[in-house]
Amino acid sequence: MLDAIVNRVKQFREKIYQFFPSRRDAAMELVDSLASNTQAKSVVELSLNPLHRRNYCSITRSVDEFYAEQNREEKQQQNKQLARLLSECCSPLQKRLYHLFALDCTSNPRVFAKTLSDRGIVHAPNPIYGNAPITIGHQYSVAVYLPEKLLEGTPPWVVPLSCERVGTDQKGTLVGMEQLSHCIAQSIFKGTLCVSVGDCAYSDSSCISQASKNHEQVHVSRAKNNRVFYDALPDKKRKSRGRPKRYGKKFRLNAKRLRNADESTELKITSTKGKELTVTIECWNNMRMRGKKEFDTSKIPLRLLRIRVYDSLSGELMFKRPMWLIVSGKRQNELSLADVYHIYRQRFDIEHFFKFGKNRLMMSRIQTPDTDHEEAWWQFTMMAYAQLYACRALADYIPTPWEKYLDEFKSSDREKSPTQVQKCFFRIIHGIGTPAQPPKPRNKSIGRVRGAVQPKRERQPVIIKSKNSVIRDAMTT
Repeated sequence: MLDAIVNRVKQFREKIYQFFPSRRDAAMELVDSLASNTQAKSVVELSLNPLHRRNYCSITRSVDEFYAEQNREEKQQQNKQLARLLSECCSPLQKRLYHLFALDCTSNPRVFAKTLSDRGIVHAPNPIYGNAPITIGHQYSVAVYLPEKLLEGTPPWVVPLSCERVGTDQKGTLVGMEQLSHCIAQSIFKGTLCVSVGDCAYSDSSCISQASKNHEQVHVSRAKNNRVFYDALPDKKRKSRGRPKRYGKKFRLNAKRLRNADESTELKITSTKGKELTVTIECWNNMRMRGKKEFDTSKIPLRLLRIRVYDSLSGELMFKRPMWLIVSGKRQNELSLADVYHIYRQRFDIEHFFKFGKNRLMMSRIQTPDTDHEEAWWQFTMMAYAQLYACRALADYIPTPWEKYLDEFKSSDREKSPTQVQKCFFRIIHGIGTPAQPPKPRNKSIGRVRGAVQPKRERQPVIIKSKNSVIRDAMTT
C-alpha cells in the first residue's frame, strides 16, 4: 500500500518536472522549497531552503522563463496543460455519484506597484468599520476540485486545477465558467455528473446560461434575499396580440408569505461546538429568472431552495435570514435536497485554500513589476499545493511542544491537514528523492558593462471601470 502511494507520488512529480518549458531543475527545486516552506517571509528567502540547492538568482530566471514572452492565448493553453496534469490528483469516486468543483475570485493587492500593467480596483476585506473594502491590484479566478469526504473531521483539502488572471476588460465569473468547462472536459470526469458551486456572484444569468450548455453540468449558487424570480407559464394557446408572455407570477424571496413548497425535508446535524441543529430545506421547482439579450434564461428551469437552521432544543432560528440556493442544469433533479445543502457547505473549502495559499505559500507575496512574472508565480503556488495534496498519505505528525496534547495529534488515523503536511514535506522529499539534477558550478559571469544605464519602467495608470474621468485622473496621479 505504501509502495503504491510512493510510486504514484514519484510519477506525479516526474510529470511536473517534465511540464516546465525551461530550467526544469531550478523550477522543480523552487516548487519543493515553496511546498516545504515554514520560515521564509519573502520569495528570495526560499533560496535558503535545504531543498533549494541553487542560488537566489535561479528563482528570478525560473519565474521569468515560465511563459517565455507568450501572449494571452498561448498562456491560456499552457495553463490548460497544467490543469490537465493537476486533474490526475483527483481520486475516483467511492460513495458520491458526482464530481464537485468550486469557483471563486480572489484579489492580489499591488497598491505600490506603479509600473505594473493592467491594475484595477479589486475587493479587499477591511476590518475598520465604514471603510470601503477595495484596493488596487489584480484579480485571479481559481477553479478547484472538492474531493470526497468519507470521514467526519476531514481537513478542507482541495485540488487546484486552473488559475487565470482576470483582466480589467474581463468579468471574473465568465472567466471562471470557461475554466470550469475546460476542467470538466478532462477524461477523468467525462461521462459523470459534474456539479459546480459558487457564491452570489455566480448566480447571474450569464453563469446559469453558460452552465446550461453542458449536459453533464449542474450549477449550484447562492441567491441574495432580495432577488425576484418567476413561476413558469402554463402551456396555453396564444390568443391575444402582441408579444407573448415569458414569465408567470412573481416570486419574491423576501416576501412574508410564499406559496407552499413543492418539496421539503429535514436534517439533523451537529455543529463544530457539539450543538444539535435542525436544518429545514424547502424547494420550489420549475422556476424562471429574468435574463439578458445575450444570456436568455427565460426557458431554463431552476430549483429554488430555502434553507433555515434551528436549535434542536429551543427551536429558535440560528440565523436571522434564510439561505437561498439556485440549482440549474439539465440533470438537476438527480441531486437530492440534502445533496445540495452539503454541496454548498463544502464550497467554503476554497476559502481555506486561499487563506493557506496566501499565508503559507506566499501567493500574494511576490513583488515584481512584471505582470507575466506574477501570473507565473501563482502557477508555481498551485503546483506546490498539489504536491502537498499528493503527499498527504506519507506525512507524519510533527506537533510543537504545546500541540502534542491535542486530540488531533494523538490519533494517527486522521488525515493530515495542509499545514501538517507542509511541516513534513522536507522529510518526504528527502526520502523519495527529486527528479531535479544537482547544480553544476560555473564561472562567474561578466555582469553588466561598465557605464550601462538601465531604462526606467513606465508608470502604468490604474484602470477603473467608470465613465467618470475625474475619478480616473485622481487615481492615476
